[in-house]
Amino acid sequence: MGIDQNEARRQRQVDRPKTSTKHPYAATEWRVIDSPAYADLTFSARSLLVLLTRQLTKGNNGHLQATHSYLQGFGFSENTISRCVKELIAHGMIYRTRSGGFHQGAAQYAVTWLSITNRQDIFVDGFQPCAWRNWQHKDKKTPPPNLRTDSRKNGEWTTSTTPKFTASPPPKSGDIELMPCRGIIAESDRLQSYLDKLEAARLGNGQHAGRVQAHLEARRA
Repeated sequence: MGIDQNEARRQRQVDRPKTSTKHPYAATEWRVIDSPAYADLTFSARSLLVLLTRQLTKGNNGHLQATHSYLQGFGFSENTISRCVKELIAHGMIYRTRSGGFHQGAAQYAVTWLSITNRQDIFVDGFQPCAWRNWQHKDKKTPPPNLRTDSRKNGEWTTSTTPKFTASPPPKSGDIELMPCRGIIAESDRLQSYLDKLEAARLGNGQHAGRVQAHLEARRA
């Protein structure tokens, strides 16, 4: 004899737990977490993304908010919020659906891995689903090697003691090496000029000129 359908329905209701163990949760898809874009995020940006997904309900994607009044309880400052929002947008994790401002209310956002169903009072013309897939890593700018003044060796930072601008001796050249010889030649010319003057004056003071001439000849010998 078959079981009456009403009796079977009643039995299922009796066997069903009296209290539900399900609780709301903020979930991010594995493909998002495993992406290079997510791996490149700072820890602050990841924390902000968690608090944005915490606001998700069945149809409110695109109406998520990142206000300071809400996030300050989690340790976020206004500067950190601004920086993290820009980072999440640049990595394709979220999209700004409405700009905030004076008399405009708070800015609103959407996560890109979910669709937007409620489009009231928001702008979604530039919304790109799963924009995090298109993110590409950009090499961070590093100073040229000749501008670095410190280095890391064996886990410790060491600062170079070489000054940035050091004087170096000029390169040797033929002109520089001939300078002493030129000085000797110039001195010899002056001595010869002096001797000529003495020779010319010997008629007036021959005795004095003779002593000078003898002295000079003795030095030459």
